[in-house]
Amino acid sequence: MSSPGPVPRYVYKILPGAPPEPMPKNIALSDLDRADGFIHLSAGWRVPLTANMYFADARELGLLRLDADVARGEGARLAWADPGCVHMFAREVGQWARVGTGVVVDARTFVREEGRSWEEVLGAETRAGGWLRDAD
Repeated sequence: MSSPGPVPRYVYKILPGAPPEPMPKNIALSDLDRADGFIHLSAGWRVPLTANMYFADARELGLLRLDADVARGEGARLAWADPGCVHMFAREVGQWARVGTGVVVDARTFVREEGRSWEEVLGAETRAGGWLRDAD
């Protein structure tokens, strides 16, 4: 795995629909996460690209902002994968890092209108001051 520097303070989980409300202590794992053995996350700038690649037909996405420092404090290990992609592992093999209250510090729902890409919908959120930021 490449290491272009430290994983940013905030990383994002893409959900195929609105985030759960209220946020539970643990959200359900996706089939992909379970199959791969780690939780797939993205740096903020990467979210629109990942959404276009894997959620192109979705009209609504939920995005969770995770605090990487809190996750590490609970024993999670975060590692770079492809540029902008972050994998989150538990401290022990066979266990899962937690995604839920405390680790998730914000959540939003985004809706894509017909004919627009996720890059168009989310692109402004990656610019300075946007919601998809690396840190405060």
